[in-house]
Amino acid sequence: MGKYQWDRLEVERLRQLILSRKRIVVLPHTSPDGDALGSILAWMQVLRAVAPEANVQAISPDRIENYLSWLPLLHELIIYPEDEAHSLELIRQADLIFHLDHNEVGRLRYPPLVKEIEASSAERVLIDHHLFPEVGCSPCFSYPEASATCELVYLLAKELGWKEYISPEASTLLLTGIITDTGRFMYSHLSPELFSVTSELLALGADYPFIIDRLSYHNPEAQIRLQGYVLGRKLELYPELGTAVITLSQSELQEFGATKGDTEGLVNIPLSIEGISSSCFIREDKTQIKLSLRSTGDFPVHILAQEAFGGGGHQNAAGAEHIGTIEEAKNIYLCQLKGMLRRYPLSQEQ
Repeated sequence: MGKYQWDRLEVERLRQLILSRKRIVVLPHTSPDGDALGSILAWMQVLRAVAPEANVQAISPDRIENYLSWLPLLHELIIYPEDEAHSLELIRQADLIFHLDHNEVGRLRYPPLVKEIEASSAERVLIDHHLFPEVGCSPCFSYPEASATCELVYLLAKELGWKEYISPEASTLLLTGIITDTGRFMYSHLSPELFSVTSELLALGADYPFIIDRLSYHNPEAQIRLQGYVLGRKLELYPELGTAVITLSQSELQEFGATKGDTEGLVNIPLSIEGISSSCFIREDKTQIKLSLRSTGDFPVHILAQEAFGGGGHQNAAGAEHIGTIEEAKNIYLCQLKGMLRRYPLSQEQ
């Protein structure tokens, strides 16, 4: 059973729900990342295998960024902005709804989508690794100590006795989620169990070289040029705080023809600088400011994100939003960080 102490009654209830329901919908959070997509697509395939008479559909609240366009089974995904009426009808007819990789319905963002979920009489199940899960889902498989929702999906399928239904495609999806959510095994929540899961996924056919190739060597030109601009012009270091800040406005993103996916990974770059233990990337969106926070060691950026902006995430990787200007968001971040360093001082090595 490992470090996850599954509630046997909840697991068996989940089994009965899956085997008795005929219209199942699987949902990730908005702007789905590798873990969100990997978990919903792999879980969709497992459910289709164990309940072949059921109609099992995965719906994404948003279009998929180019950096993840190679994922297996992506052609099976229904994209809400491209097929709104069909998406809402599927939710309306559903008798079982899965929430994967998000801890509250609000993370679906779009009001019609949220309204349809809240009005649904379907059983709702949560499989997630974020803190403070929303009340209302039962069964609720919430394990914040997990590295990724993909890790939980694999272990839950295994606990249900459905490991045989995890195909090489599903294994590749699950390993992709683990790789992306752990920053290629660099963030927190690393454990012997995680590497055991990774080994088992490889044995099931997960294509590790393919995943790394697609994540590393197929970047668009705009992304590389944007990285050069950021490192040369936009990277601000605050050595006394052990932090770095990167800001990008809408006009700068448009100048490089960059999409949201082209900024993926920018926040991690400053952590390679000696003496920098935290990093904040602030991007101007159309209606708000988006913040991505990263850290090394024990510094809890998820607490900073929550206290300063009402955001959240994990100890070494978190996100938040701000209504205002980039400069306001930067000042709030730096002020909050300065106060937090009194509670979580930098190590002597910093």
